[in-house]
Amino acid sequence: MNADERSERLEQLFRQTFRRVMAYCLRRASEAAAHDAVAEVYAVAWRKRRQLPVDDEEAVLWLLGIARRVLANQARSQRRWARLLMRVAERAEPDTPPAADPHGAGDTGDGLAAALAQASDADRELLRLAYWDDLSRNDIATVLGISVGAVDTRLHRARQRLRQRLATANPHQDPSKEKDHAER
Repeated sequence: MNADERSERLEQLFRQTFRRVMAYCLRRASEAAAHDAVAEVYAVAWRKRRQLPVDDEEAVLWLLGIARRVLANQARSQRRWARLLMRVAERAEPDTPPAADPHGAGDTGDGLAAALAQASDADRELLRLAYWDDLSRNDIATVLGISVGAVDTRLHRARQRLRQRLATANPHQDPSKEKDHAER
């Protein structure tokens, strides 16, 4: 099969299998994540179209295998994101336990995610380099093209601003009030 025939075959396969691949992904992920996964499945299939099986049923199974790996990558990415949120929360609020959800539901990282979303692009990038990418101060300085001293200052200020946003989003009780409440 030449390149044009493989491209036509993949386009035909897309039309025949889109619903099946989408259903597969929807059973395993949220709607938004499933849409992202399906887009990635066909992007991977396009890049690997030389490996496309000739048999239709084998081709569907090949696509579902790609979908399985894409969904696994998404899940790993979500776990990394959750770990990042927890690491940033630990460093942003070292002396304060995470606020408990009064309803017992929800993610402790929700407030942190909202606080990060409100942060400036520069603060977000700096915090991501430090905590998500786990770069050293020297590496961050190289990536940003600034001095290590500037990294220290900016990172300190970014943490302070993040801490303020978290405090505003989840005001904690005064410790003296908690002590009075515990004695009753």
